[in-house]
Amino acid sequence: MAAGCSKTFLSLLNSLLIIFGIALIVLSFYIYDKYKSIQVIIGVIVLAFFVTFVGLLGLIGTLRQSKCALTIYIILVGLITLVLLAILILLCTREDWIITNAIKNYEQYVNKPKLLNDDKMVKVTRDFFAKLKCCGFKQRNEPEKIFDDIEDCRDRNQTKLLCEDKMRDDLNRNLVAVIVIHAILTGLGALACIMALHVACSANNMARYPTFQSRYR
Repeated sequence: MAAGCSKTFLSLLNSLLIIFGIALIVLSFYIYDKYKSIQVIIGVIVLAFFVTFVGLLGLIGTLRQSKCALTIYIILVGLITLVLLAILILLCTREDWIITNAIKNYEQYVNKPKLLNDDKMVKVTRDFFAKLKCCGFKQRNEPEKIFDDIEDCRDRNQTKLLCEDKMRDDLNRNLVAVIVIHAILTGLGALACIMALHVACSANNMARYPTFQSRYR
């Protein structure tokens, strides 16, 4: 009974992982069509194939009760769960440090000549700040190549929130949701490992101790 519940849970969870992986592959083509960034699409496709592989491994191991597949699955999901747990602890204990460094690194990225000389990336960055409704980081409309073409930033006499302050407010609000999502994923990962271990042990016991009917035939 318990093994059946574990198999049902793992089958459902890994089926969802496979669907999510396929959805990521489809999404990667949309991202490339919109942003024309080969680095981004490669990253998304690699993530999609990894997620799909883990899902297939777990599903095959569960349905066929393959100890080899389940062992590899437990190792992979266990490592992912540990990484998620480490990130969760970091998010809960170093919130201000994470936000400050995220803003600082993004500011440095926006001011890089490599970005400012790439018209496509300038447009993508400009669209992001237009939605954020802010004008410049530490100074108004800096860097000018990005902010001077944003409609809300053209009137320099109008008071506008700097992007550093705006991003800090938004990150503070969104961090709670990120922490909740990480907590759920960490819990699901730990539960998947326990269930997979249970199914693997059940398969091992069935192989080691055959049923009484088969024994006394």
